Amino acid sequence: MSVESEFLNLCRKRCSVRRFSDRPVEKEKLELCLEAARLAPSAENGQPWRFIVFDDPEKKMALARAVFTGIYSASRHFSKAPVLVALLVKESLIINKLGGGIQGTPFQIIDAGIAGEHFILAATEQGLGTCWIGWFNGRGLLKHLGLKRKAYRTIALFAVGYPKPNFQPKEHRRHHIKDIVFWNSLPR
Repeated sequence: MSVESEFLNLCRKRCSVRRFSDRPVEKEKLELCLEAARLAPSAENGQPWRFIVFDDPEKKMALARAVFTGIYSASRHFSKAPVLVALLVKESLIINKLGGGIQGTPFQIIDAGIAGEHFILAATEQGLGTCWIGWFNGRGLLKHLGLKRKAYRTIALFAVGYPKPNFQPKEHRRHHIKDIVFWNSLPR
């Protein structure tokens, strides 16, 4: 496909960054990313997501000690990122739980994913590197924050910062469009 657009170029530019420079991230850039996330659509406009930004080095390291231990220690290198962002959903939003239960689709998680990707793409546009982190102790995160498991659900952590100066993104093969898109029905 040879279609070009600013948005497609942004999508092509976005990649997972796992090594960051020590350069601090400007608060204004983080606020822009959070505003992009705030504008994301959600089921019945429930906006179940909650973002917690850890940019204070001591508080970020305390979080890292709570979530990157034991079997999750393989992710501890993310504690070197200048910023860690926790993405949670508020479980008490009945519209999402009820509708998602009937449909068999976790609307709150989908909604959080949409908001999270808005954040990530905005960060890419700002010249920041990011990485979705799924391998962390979610219960440890809630305990660290003093939150109850019945009230909140952990979705992801994001590492955010400027990539190391010598960072070269890996080329990842993507499926060809004809392998993932079908018009009007799936082939038999």
